[in-house]
Amino acid sequence: MLLLDDDDELPESPVPSEVVLAARVGLNGLQAIDAALVCHAKPTWLKVARVVHEALDAGGFAVEDDTVDLHVRRVVSLVASGKLELQGNLRRPRWGEVRLPNDDGR
Repeated sequence: MLLLDDDDELPESPVPSEVVLAARVGLNGLQAIDAALVCHAKPTWLKVARVVHEALDAGGFAVEDDTVDLHVRRVVSLVASGKLELQGNLRRPRWGEVRLPNDDGR
């Protein structure tokens, strides 16, 4: 699992090194990160940290602050777009949980 403390929290705004990383991976890379995050989510609740860890592994990313923050920020984006559902505090990956949306109208 990710080497995050229980109190680790995603900063409100990306730090400059995270912005540089996002620019380096480009739009195609961000879309690939999004796809990996959705692929590793399940219909049942999973910790954000777990989904991010699996997506980092799948993408061959090192577990570093910038890459973790970028992936968590992409989870925020996926929740906002309705591709993932959230319970808990999304900015605290060890506390927040996500799942694939239910298709049964609930």
